[in-house]
Formats: sequence, C-alpha cells, structure tokens
Amino acid sequence: MTQPSAEDNQYPTLAGFGLQDLLVDLVNAISAVKQLSEIDYQVDDENTLIRQALASLIQYQDMERCSFFIVDDDGWLTNVAGISIHELQESPASLDTPLRFKMGEGLIGTAAASGQLQYCQNCQDDKRFEKALNASHAPGSLISVPVFTYNRTLIGVLNVSHPQPNYFSDWHIRLLEVYKNILGQLITTRRLVQQMEQQIAARTAELQNLVAETNLLKDHFASMSMHDQLTGLHNRRYFYDQIEVAIAHHQRHQSSFCLLIMDIDHFKQVNDRFGHMFGDQVLIGVAGSIKKLVRNTDILVRFGGEEFVAIFTNTRCDSGKSFADRIRREIKTLEWLVGDEVVKLTMSIGLYCLTDDQHKSGKIPDIDQMINYADTALYQAKANGRDQAVTYNEVLGI
Repeated sequence: MTQPSAEDNQYPTLAGFGLQDLLVDLVNAISAVKQLSEIDYQVDDENTLIRQALASLIQYQDMERCSFFIVDDDGWLTNVAGISIHELQESPASLDTPLRFKMGEGLIGTAAASGQLQYCQNCQDDKRFEKALNASHAPGSLISVPVFTYNRTLIGVLNVSHPQPNYFSDWHIRLLEVYKNILGQLITTRRLVQQMEQQIAARTAELQNLVAETNLLKDHFASMSMHDQLTGLHNRRYFYDQIEVAIAHHQRHQSSFCLLIMDIDHFKQVNDRFGHMFGDQVLIGVAGSIKKLVRNTDILVRFGGEEFVAIFTNTRCDSGKSFADRIRREIKTLEWLVGDEVVKLTMSIGLYCLTDDQHKSGKIPDIDQMINYADTALYQAKANGRDQAVTYNEVLGI
C-alpha cells in the first residue's frame, strides 16, 4: 500500500498504523482517560491534581514531557506543573522561576488566545516557538491544547512534547481533545466544590458568631433579670430560684439555714428629707456593707425598696442571730455627710431558722410561709424599738 505524502494531510495519519498498533493505542488511550476520571478532585491543592492528570497522560502515551499553564486575571499564562517520563515516579520539583507567557505569545499564548489546539511539528523551524525557549533546548514536537470550564472560561493550556519532530499523529490530537475536556471538568469540579466549601465555612462561621452573640445576649438579659441595677445585688426573682435550692439541700442533707429579712429604719424619712438620689446612695452603701459580711455560699438579694433578704446556708439559729447582729452593728457605723449634717442609719432584722428537727418531723413550711415568719419577726424588732435582730422563735416565746 502506498503511504500518503506529507502534502495529503497536515498531520501524520492513522493509515500507516497496523491493526495491532491501533488496538494497543486504543487500550492505552482508554487507560489514560480512565485513570484521569478516577483522580480524586478533593486533593490538597489544584497543582497536585494537575500533576496527577499529567502523570496519567505520560504513563499511557509515548510523550516525553507534559506541562500545564494556568491563566490569571491579568491574562498571563504561568507554568504551575510539569512532568517528564523520567520524573514519573519522583516527587514534583519546585518551579523556582516558572515560565510565563502573554496571551498570543508563542505556541502556548496562541492556543490560549485562539481557543484552538496548536501543533508545532518541528519546533526548531517554527517561528511560534522562538520566544518560548532557546533553540538548543527546544523539543522536536509540541502540542498546546487550551482547557476550559463548563461555560467555556479559559483555565489554562495543556502542553505535551516529544524530542522527535513530526512525532504526533491524528490519534494523539484526538486523544488530547478528549483528555483536555475531562481535565477541564475535573479542575472545574474541584474549584466549584472548594468555592462551595468556602461559602459553607463562611456561612457556618457567621452562624456560629450569631449563635455566640445570641447566647451572650441571652446570658446578659438573664443576668439583668436576676440583678438589681441600682445596688448590683441579686433581686427577688433570683431569691425565689435559690431558696428552692436551699430547701432541697436541707431536705437531702438535713442541714439548717437561716432566712433574714433586713429593713433600713426610717428610710422613708431619709428619702423625704434628702431626696431620692441621696436615698439611692444610702441603698448602695448599705448593700455593699452587707455583701462584705456574707459568705460566698450565702445568698443576698435586694428584695425591694429598702428591704434586703439573706439566706445563711448550713447555719444554725444561734449563728444566724450572730450574723444578724454583726450586720446591724456594721450598718450603724455608716455615715453620710449632707451639707453640714452627718446622716447615720440603723437596721432592723427578722430571722426564721429551718432546723434539722423540722426535717425529721416533716413539718417544713413553704417558701411564702418562711418569708411571712421572718417578716413577723422583723415587725417585732421594729415594735421593740428598731435597731434589733429578732428570731421567729422569740416571737413565739420559744
């Protein structure tokens, strides 16, 4: 059979191949495409993915070297990966000074600008190759294939070379047309997945920040709802939460505790005479003095107005009475200067003590009853002349 002349076709044809050669090339082409399709797009970085794609092409095709040039936003094409048949089993070499081309420059730039495959059959004689490398380092044959995304956005240019001139055939060109489409899809998929993961990560971070801010606001408002804004002490709502805990602890451990209701004597007269702003200063000062005397395990709240309530945990009635007298004496030491007048105060205190005997008998009053008993003792202290601490047992004459 007469072989076709070079004038009959721009590229070498398949006509000179035997059936056995065609079958081998077909198997190799299928193997290369199959290996490319099996590459995991979720690799550490895009350059690693590209190098794996180039390795699969070199492994199954008679090519000396493959490389890939990524296009940037400024239109420059930069070499990001390259591999030769000799480097197939080696780690990738770092590109200290990677080659770069402008759009339309050389074979690579022409492929990028035109969007069409470019074939340099003899790089020693092809003017498109002059700017790429020194002629002494030029390969024999070179093909540059533009690679696109789904929507035909240029990703970069795939290059394959061989030391022999006129080496590549129609078979190689058709394979590369298929190969560059799969490579484009692979890179595009990875970019889309990464973009999605970045968006998910950003959205997750926003949601986490929102949850954190919401929790902070929740904690802030919960704290505000439990605190008295004037004195900084806990308030009545907090007291009702904590006294339930104290009663449960008493029932479980049969421990005693004392409930104190403390009231500033003649506080209305202080407000009427010196004004409410001064009255607020008095409340702040009294709250601070009481707070210094209570333990960390005790509960102190501003119950309302000039009234304060404390729960002394694990405290017997005699110790509770001693605590109350210490508080009363401390309040008597306070003084405020208003003009030329020194203002001093006293405090009356009523106590109700829950003992372990009541636990054994099962006669435990409810919260409102306890407050009522302590209040009764407070009224008795005021009736006795104020500036006193009286227990509910004393009111009963026990």
